[in-house]
Amino acid sequence: MWRFGWKPTRAPRGADLEGVLVSSSLGTDPLLRAGCRAVREGDVEVGSSLLLETRDDPEARAYQAEALGRAAVERIDEVAALVDAGADRADTMLWLGHTLIARAMSLPGGGPAERKAVEAALHEARVPLEEAARIHPDDAAPWSALQTVAMGLGDREERERAWNEVANRTPHLFSAHMTRVRALAPSRGGSAEEMFAAAGAAADTAPVGGPLPSVLALAHAEFLRGERRRLVDEGNSAYIVSMSLGRLHGDAIGELFRLARTWAQAPVPHVRDVQAHHLFGWAFHRAGEKDAARWHLERVGRFSTEIPWSFFGTARTEVAQAMADLGVDPRRGPGEEPEPDQR
Repeated sequence: MWRFGWKPTRAPRGADLEGVLVSSSLGTDPLLRAGCRAVREGDVEVGSSLLLETRDDPEARAYQAEALGRAAVERIDEVAALVDAGADRADTMLWLGHTLIARAMSLPGGGPAERKAVEAALHEARVPLEEAARIHPDDAAPWSALQTVAMGLGDREERERAWNEVANRTPHLFSAHMTRVRALAPSRGGSAEEMFAAAGAAADTAPVGGPLPSVLALAHAEFLRGERRRLVDEGNSAYIVSMSLGRLHGDAIGELFRLARTWAQAPVPHVRDVQAHHLFGWAFHRAGEKDAARWHLERVGRFSTEIPWSFFGTARTEVAQAMADLGVDPRRGPGEEPEPDQR
């Protein structure tokens, strides 16, 4: 699977690659990205059409609702007005909830006033999501988003309720497991034991050929992120922090290697493949397993992801530097031209 001994003819530099990379925040599927661009430009009916076609595919539904929510963050009123125009109410409420979550995440953090603004936006998002869940009781997507809302509000009881509702409907939903792992991180009031147990259970019970095992890499990223914050808060220098965190190694990287190899041997196409390749790519790069890291990052094309790279710096810069370190040049692979506001 991984080509040992491979040497690039010319190693690109991180600065060369940073401008080539495209954010995956609006999805990686060309049709979805085109729809998101149309929504940004004011054609919100396109979003309704896309969501209408995802009723029988929970993964695609959750994925598209997230991307469309980010695309519509400046068009909240127009999305809400779709119901009066005859759009499906459940689809619209799901989309509106994700749009309000995206708005909350775009607000500046910092002091108490800023935190209150974020909390208010998350409370607002809860209303349409609960309505979407009421209209379509079998739909896991609203509950996955409600789990995100509860995590942002630090509401443990609602977080557990939302998680249980998702698990009862779609037990292997990628977005829900991503949020579950993050919600259980020590930095959010959980524990390393809880977080790794949840990630390990997801990996062990994942459908064959699916990308879900990559959530174990996310658990390692969340753990190192928390340790980094702790060391910084204790007043350590950047050099000491970097040296103290070190690499992933031993049994941890061995388990990730096994999971990634099993997935790669018989992959089933999935909307979250790029995210999973980034998670495994980050972990193997961190571990110094260059061949494995290169193999995964060669498969993301030009797309960069926020998670987990943003845990340790600016995501696009971190991805570009990792690719440069490994000799991965996204200019030679499939992708698309980045839009001006996504650079």
